[in-house]
Amino acid sequence: MDRRQALKNIGMGAGFLVATPTIMSLLQSCENEPEFNTVFIAKNEGHALRHIVDLIIPSDDTMPGAVDVGVHSFIDSFWNSVIPEEQQEHVRIGFRKLSEKFRSTFDKELEKGDAEEYDQLLQEYLLADKGTQEGFQEEMGNFYIAFAQDPTVEPDVDASVYSLLSNIRGSAIWAWKNSEEIGENVLWYDPVPGQQRGCITSGEAGFEGKAMSL
Repeated sequence: MDRRQALKNIGMGAGFLVATPTIMSLLQSCENEPEFNTVFIAKNEGHALRHIVDLIIPSDDTMPGAVDVGVHSFIDSFWNSVIPEEQQEHVRIGFRKLSEKFRSTFDKELEKGDAEEYDQLLQEYLLADKGTQEGFQEEMGNFYIAFAQDPTVEPDVDASVYSLLSNIRGSAIWAWKNSEEIGENVLWYDPVPGQQRGCITSGEAGFEGKAMSL
């Protein structure tokens, strides 16, 4: 099974957001503009975010990818308008550490990065073995505890980059699946659900193995 088919089949567990009216309104208002004018993160960080979400869910001949439905814009707006100040600071720290990692790895700034370089980082962190990822999670847990007592403490670079990329991945998948375009034209969409039809195949039911759109 390829990555895109897997994304079509997964349920809401891929993300962590709750589909409140405010968040859904924010999501549906986001579009893929020719120029990404960020509202929370810096412009160079927006360059990185756009590349990252495009790599996580790229477009193909059959359906739009994350960038096509404005997922990068939604994530930036979500960080700006929804999450509390402490979590906003964690995002800022994450991008600062991502910049440090990018500079040390490729000897360039975020805004100069290309898709191949960002993909290398995604593979390094999000495809790391289970033990490594658990170590990153434990490291960040310790950081959050320390940060609550002393906001000047700094997290481990690798753990922080992993945390940021994981956050973006979960948000990107959730936003892509819940966008109007994907919900109505890619996933199984039934505007008037609730019909009872017993003893039929999934194909006869209409969803053919796809996750149902909310």
